[in-house]
Amino acid sequence: MNKSTAFFLILLRLAIGWHFLAEGYHKLDGYWRGPAESVAGKNQPFTSAVYFREGTGPLAAIIRREIGDANDEAIKLVTPKPADSGEAAPHTRTPSPLDQRWRDYVKEFSKYYKLDEKQRDSADAALTKIEDNAVLWMTRTTADEKNFTAKSQEGRLPLPMRVALFKRKLEELAKPDDRYLVGIGSEVESARQQSLKAEVSRLRAGLLSDVEDYTQELKKELEKIPTVEQKREAQAKEDDPPQPTPPVNAKQQWIDRATMYGLTALGACLILGLFTRLSCVLTAAFLLSTYLCSPPFPWLPPAPNNEGFYLFVNKNAIEMLALLALATTSSGRWLGLDAVIHWMLFGGSRPAPSPQNIR
Repeated sequence: MNKSTAFFLILLRLAIGWHFLAEGYHKLDGYWRGPAESVAGKNQPFTSAVYFREGTGPLAAIIRREIGDANDEAIKLVTPKPADSGEAAPHTRTPSPLDQRWRDYVKEFSKYYKLDEKQRDSADAALTKIEDNAVLWMTRTTADEKNFTAKSQEGRLPLPMRVALFKRKLEELAKPDDRYLVGIGSEVESARQQSLKAEVSRLRAGLLSDVEDYTQELKKELEKIPTVEQKREAQAKEDDPPQPTPPVNAKQQWIDRATMYGLTALGACLILGLFTRLSCVLTAAFLLSTYLCSPPFPWLPPAPNNEGFYLFVNKNAIEMLALLALATTSSGRWLGLDAVIHWMLFGGSRPAPSPQNIR
């Protein structure tokens, strides 16, 4: 290996390291800052949830089973509990995930504003009222005022019909058409699945948007309860008021943090030439996982935000192969902290291999 080859291998390592370091730091910066205002609304901190939700590969399916599938969760939010008796109040049938979310919000709201017993009773009454309305909406089989004012075509249907349509589209998406899996037909199947995914996303967003409407109604009802003095005291606190946000998914949160800190650390190690071979292998493993989440197979719909057309090989696969090639070299000892570590451990007894001595 001549010096020019070694120079460009080192340059390749630095370029890939910078790519990972910049990407990881950008994600961490958004995570540390929290949601930021933008023209379109709020820019949310990084989360890999969308990537796994839209992934069509085998690894994405495995991860969805572990962290929870967004489509299944949407169905659970709008599926009321079975009626024990015809005389039971509607709010007793509120879906468990939604009931737990709202009750947690009411509890945090009462604690934040230091509501007295009478006010807490009013908060519970407001919760019961909203849950009654929500369950009636979920079980009504005829159109009502909310349906007529809906923006989407599906939103004008009664909710049970919308849920049935959503489930049917999910079944169609889960069963590829065997007639179009090979040859030219694979493009037809890819287009079909891409259309189905877009429809599923639209239907899911519509369901969640309507649930959010009831959540905002609950928020408005609760905000009427605290007195002016209680609100003034609450505003003096350093903590922000509670929001009726979905519960934190601990597994998803762990994956997001591991991704952000891992990208930053591995990028820094590649730039510094620290534990270079191990860093190359670990970074290549990360890229392999992204490849298996959204592989560019012709019979699968393209991954979201694709920058071009890929057939079996995409940018992640190319960068992964480059890292594995770098892992077979001693580039960290040609230029990096690995040379310092080697000198500290072995001194001059085992000199680091130089590019011109490698055959």
